[in-house]
Amino acid sequence: MTLRTTCAALGAFVLAATLAACSQAEDAERGDAASASAPAVSSAPVATAAAAKDGEAPTLSAYIGKHPTEPIQGVTFFQHPAVRAAIVASGADRDIQKAIVFDDNVVGVVTETRGRLLLHGYDPAGAGSTNWAILMIPDGSKAAVCYSTGIEGYEKGADWYFEGDLAFTLYTPCPAEEGDMETLSNWPIGPIPG
Repeated sequence: MTLRTTCAALGAFVLAATLAACSQAEDAERGDAASASAPAVSSAPVATAAAAKDGEAPTLSAYIGKHPTEPIQGVTFFQHPAVRAAIVASGADRDIQKAIVFDDNVVGVVTETRGRLLLHGYDPAGAGSTNWAILMIPDGSKAAVCYSTGIEGYEKGADWYFEGDLAFTLYTPCPAEEGDMETLSNWPIGPIPG
């Protein structure tokens, strides 16, 4: 394992652990016992740390065609340090991050489209109106998160978070497959669409 890989994995682990600690502190402060007892975000760092002891996390390309809960080398897609770091670095707020890794989501398999990995999911309680997507380069260096609670004309759309901020809003659901990617061109590899 190279020093750079070790540092990257450690940095991702620290970000995920910090997010989990903040989440627990905020939940406890609000007296929300249900979410404080089992926050979705806090369970992943333990599994990631255990897998890291055995060696490097797998490449992200290894997850193509796999369900994100299917472990590769003991690490699921959501537990992968690069994925966790990408979700945090996107700038999506903590509630959106928790919604993405929510266990009861309906989630597809990780696909590859135009040199990027795409994962789409939705909350079945809202019949798919609340949906999300993660779009990232296979080396994990660039990633974006889409989140939508429904589309209403030009009033409410799908927000795209990238590099710590809201990058833009599209008035279509978050992409679920290759055909949904036309408006994005090759972003986030290339420039922001529009």
